[in-house]
Amino acid sequence: MPRKLSMLAQDWWDFTTLDDELLNDAASLSQEDLLQLSRPGFRVVFYDTLEDFYLAEALEYITAWKQSSPDNPVGVCGPIGPTEQLPLVARLVNELQMDLSNSHFWGMDEWYEDGKEIPPSHPLSFEKADKELCFDRIDSRLRMPEANLHFPKADTSNYIRSWESGIRCAVMQGGQG
Repeated sequence: MPRKLSMLAQDWWDFTTLDDELLNDAASLSQEDLLQLSRPGFRVVFYDTLEDFYLAEALEYITAWKQSSPDNPVGVCGPIGPTEQLPLVARLVNELQMDLSNSHFWGMDEWYEDGKEIPPSHPLSFEKADKELCFDRIDSRLRMPEANLHFPKADTSNYIRSWESGIRCAVMQGGQG
């Protein structure tokens, strides 16, 4: 049986293409059911407010990067959504005077058009959003080197090498997609 057509864009595969029975089962899960999904390496957490959630997301970056050192660099892999935590990350780095010279960041998303990634100058670029909402707001004396910012490209070889280079990814935040 072919999948349902997306209500967002006919060529996409997204949540609107999922089987109705699966969606109904997911919608019927209770808070207790969801909490039981926690396991080593995957933690389910509930927050009382959006502000608590965004601060928790920002603190995951800070906690990971605090572990970084010249002989043990540490990174974070972040989604493009939500983005509300990104300015908080920059503000915390600046307030805490955190030197990110040994830290890394991997963006996990980018739009592709005509077989290649869109340029960072494109208004929908995820790299552009990460930089404008977070990295460009960090004091230049505290920023991680440009070489430590890793964004996916159509040719993924450099991106994959950065993962395999021995840099520990302490946090991979899930997006809302």
